Amino acid sequence: MNWVNPVTGLNLTSIFVTNFFGILLMAILLLSKGWMARVKQHEGTLVLMMIISVVAGCIIEPLSFVCDGIPGQTNHIVLFILNTILFSLNVIVGPCYAAIITSHINKKLNKVQINVMIILCIIEMIMLIINFFHPIIFEVTEDNIYVRKNLFWVYIIIEAGLMTYGLLVFFIARLKGKLLKFFPAWQFFIPILAGLIIQGFMYGVSVIWPSIGIAVCSMIICLQNENIFLDKLTGVYNRYFLDEIKKGLKSKNRGTIGAMMLDMNGFKSINDRFSHEEGDKALKAVSTILKNVISSNGTIVRFAGDEFVVIIKTSSEEELRLYKEAVLKAFDDYNKSSQKPYTLSAAIGTALYDFSKGDVPDFLNNIDNLMYKDKENYYKNHDRRNSRRES
Repeated sequence: MNWVNPVTGLNLTSIFVTNFFGILLMAILLLSKGWMARVKQHEGTLVLMMIISVVAGCIIEPLSFVCDGIPGQTNHIVLFILNTILFSLNVIVGPCYAAIITSHINKKLNKVQINVMIILCIIEMIMLIINFFHPIIFEVTEDNIYVRKNLFWVYIIIEAGLMTYGLLVFFIARLKGKLLKFFPAWQFFIPILAGLIIQGFMYGVSVIWPSIGIAVCSMIICLQNENIFLDKLTGVYNRYFLDEIKKGLKSKNRGTIGAMMLDMNGFKSINDRFSHEEGDKALKAVSTILKNVISSNGTIVRFAGDEFVVIIKTSSEEELRLYKEAVLKAFDDYNKSSQKPYTLSAAIGTALYDFSKGDVPDFLNNIDNLMYKDKENYYKNHDRRNSRRES
């Protein structure tokens, strides 16, 4: 037996059932708290905001369909408030989605990205405030019927634009050589896009919030899968991920990549003189330096204890040289400002690899040998046992 709105004729049973499964999916995610411990703190917070928004949306939207067309001044106010809250939830979901993808791929949001998201959110909220006095997004008629207004689509375009931007960041990073095998952002976009299109053109169909819930679930699964290949101390990829990179390289027969292998100078001395805890801080500092220099233009792997490998999509020896110089300069800048009792430096080997020549182990061995030559040159002028900062 179907429960139907007597005025609009909408099938309320199907609307409630669809949104019930959205709530159920999000409730299961909330109860299985383990995922929060396995993703980065800021990403976990953003995902949690999306989950809460989905639950709220799955509750409020069916209630708005129930109230639609039912007479009475109280119901008129309730219907207007419910729909205003729904649009407010969109203000949360769009920026959270874009922020998760952008910060995950680029390791952080820059000021321009943050400011643009803030401005768009402010515009949306101003539109909602104006809508209280002059309906521009939606209105509730004297008969208590919800009606979309012309600027409804502007609102939807802003939200879709934020999500499309996240997808654009993903594909740009892929083109630059960033390896995102375990974070396929396009998969998160598809259910949301489908929900936007279906509900945008077919009023009375309530699928958008469960669709966002599916995207959130997919996002969490991918973050957890990727977590397996992350080094817990530094946050960059671990050696297991390098094995996945090797498999990917072997399956291709065209294109060129560049790589840098870094080995910290005097790392044992830092551990011995200043404690292993300080050694861990030094490793984190090196990973941060590499993240800041490489950004989304390559993939960073902690190869062994104090060794890192960086894979960059380039066919230019000159570009590789510039990256190496940028890393060395970043070490110098860190040492000038860190106020640590020791300095950080690294031996760096670089090489290009043509997929059509040789095999992957030879490539890694090559940059490994180049790195040790660089290290030998370093220790010609530095004491292997001394990593103290010179006064």
